[in-house]
Amino acid sequence: MAHISEDGKTMAFVRKIKLINYRRFRSYTIEPNQKLNVFAGDNETGKSSILEAIDLVASGNTRKVELIGLDKLFNVEAVKEFNAGARTFKNLPEMIVELYLDLGGILDHTVNGDNNTDTITCDGIRLICRADLDYQTEITESMREQVDYFPFDYYTIRFLTFADEGYTGYKKKLRSIFIDSLNMSSDYATNDFVKRMYSQYTEENVKERAVHKSKYRQLRNSFQVDALQSLNKRIPPNKNYAFGLKAGLVTGFENDLMIYEDDIGIDSKGTGRQVFVKTDFALEKSGSNIDVVLIEEPENHLSHVNLRKLIERVSSTQGGQLFIATHSSLISTRLELQNLLIMHKMAANKPISLRNLSGDTAKYFMKAPVASILEFAISDKAILVEGPSEYMLFERFYESVANCKPEVDGVHVIDVRGLSFKRYLEIAQLLQSKVAVVTDNDGNVQKNCIDKYADFSADPNIKVCYGDDEDKSTFEKVLYSDNIDLCNQVFGDTALDDMLNNKTEAAYTLLGQDRPIAVPKYIKRAIEWIKE
Repeated sequence: MAHISEDGKTMAFVRKIKLINYRRFRSYTIEPNQKLNVFAGDNETGKSSILEAIDLVASGNTRKVELIGLDKLFNVEAVKEFNAGARTFKNLPEMIVELYLDLGGILDHTVNGDNNTDTITCDGIRLICRADLDYQTEITESMREQVDYFPFDYYTIRFLTFADEGYTGYKKKLRSIFIDSLNMSSDYATNDFVKRMYSQYTEENVKERAVHKSKYRQLRNSFQVDALQSLNKRIPPNKNYAFGLKAGLVTGFENDLMIYEDDIGIDSKGTGRQVFVKTDFALEKSGSNIDVVLIEEPENHLSHVNLRKLIERVSSTQGGQLFIATHSSLISTRLELQNLLIMHKMAANKPISLRNLSGDTAKYFMKAPVASILEFAISDKAILVEGPSEYMLFERFYESVANCKPEVDGVHVIDVRGLSFKRYLEIAQLLQSKVAVVTDNDGNVQKNCIDKYADFSADPNIKVCYGDDEDKSTFEKVLYSDNIDLCNQVFGDTALDDMLNNKTEAAYTLLGQDRPIAVPKYIKRAIEWIKE
């Protein structure tokens, strides 16, 4: 089902992305959602690379690829593998990025074909970089002379449809806009954004563009004749020199364009405001004249209030397909976790989608206080604790049991702060990550620790740890029982009452003691299991 814009147009969207030998991806496939896609992951997992890849293929612009450089875009491991093997022309690797499109049932013979790595007949466009056959002799000689030479200089860059037809930026098959907050202060990025938005706003009125350029040319000519006339008269008449404006009038017009807000050019605004204005301006045409909007880490440079405003703006966008790369738990939860695509180290060939997460859990995190949901999602191993007092002491417990800090073992400790453990465990099952829950028995082991988590008991990646003694119903009671002498010395005769009535303060006080703190058995079990 394709997007339908407000004016009744059918919009294209990306239904599959394939990356081969591109950046860090040897072979990677993404099946995005039709409307909203939020990429999240640790640093260097490739979130930005995916947005860049979509933008490059949509642009049809060879110059953009050349400016980045094939040596930077080509997968390093593919090059190393080639150099370590048979260094022949036929073994040279290719770099391919494919966008499989849905045109909403509209038949377009220029994009429909089987010129793709799946060899299936469908709509799509691709970027392919391969060694130029015309230079086979030169490439072979160069590789023979230099044993570690890779012939990037002899690679061709081609933009082709699945019908095997070439296309360029003037014959785009997918209209995209890229808002990169990491390069928001770049003049090139701002000029590129303004040009693209001008192109989209005048897309259906080519005559209007021609009028703009013609009038701009006339203004320039008038300036040269009138304003520069007195200056040029001061040049000696025997010299055939004169001041004038540079040639290239059409590009001059586009380069001089700027988008203003309240009479101030966006290039003169702070980076945070630029992020907001550019995103808002682009979303206005999303689903009408823009098929795909790409937003790189919108949380950069934005205050919490403005980030919430931006999220609301994105949420209210009805048309177009959005791709967002982020490190923000606020963005991930408020834009619904079902739209989240996790770039996880354990999933080498595709991101982990949360689209099968229950709607109830997705809505729960939208309404709940912002949790460490991204930290949890990108962790290989995590321990969930019930409150701040357990969290404050947990690193010390871990060091006591494991002789190292949790991060050395790749373990992320998260204070769930009263949120439902089961909501997190539902996400853990989709991610197939290893998660231990450390919880109180609250005076009823069967009800609160066994029956409550029965749905997860068969999962080998999930373990629920709790104290067996129902008289010791909370963490503080177990901790006191295992450390009676220490607690009485620190807190006095009313030690247990003080620990129960001032949980976080008591934990902080114990943390400052030089004496060893005995680790409760159920917490020790959790630590030993997560290390296995």
